[in-house]
Amino acid sequence: MLAVNLLLNDECERSEFEKLYNEYKNEAYYIAYKILDDSALAEDAVADGFLSLAGNFRTFSSLDADKKHGYIIVTIRNSARMILRKNRHHRDDLEYIDEQYTPDEDINRYDRLWIKECVSRLCREDAQILYLRYALELDHKQIARLLGISQTASRKRLQKARQRLAEKLKEGEDNG
Repeated sequence: MLAVNLLLNDECERSEFEKLYNEYKNEAYYIAYKILDDSALAEDAVADGFLSLAGNFRTFSSLDADKKHGYIIVTIRNSARMILRKNRHHRDDLEYIDEQYTPDEDINRYDRLWIKECVSRLCREDAQILYLRYALELDHKQIARLLGISQTASRKRLQKARQRLAEKLKEGEDNG
């Protein structure tokens, strides 16, 4: 908890962070345990995830409520996956599911459903980077820090994910 106190500037932020932690700690543990299948590692992932949230708390605080929940989920998932990598455990059967985000742009309902369908056919990493960039509106520096990659890698992943999404969308036009 000392590290969190050092990362947060004032008592108001600390209090808000504590409320957030108490509200989401059980869900975060469940997500981490589902990935790691080990209670001690899941607790480590939750601690790492919330420490990361504390480090990005200003960015996090500026998000609306729906986006905050998604940000927490992605952070905990990434913390758990980083622990998996460190322990040399590989599980490629994890899938990214996002049923909450719908863009606010001027896209009709049918097009939104089609885009969501195409995104669901992408690999987890592609869907995740698209979600972070366009749903949560994070910049490459924030995405890089959250995923534990470089800004260049973030840009490249986003570029490739957009290309693959465009291919999926094009396939639908050709078939429909």
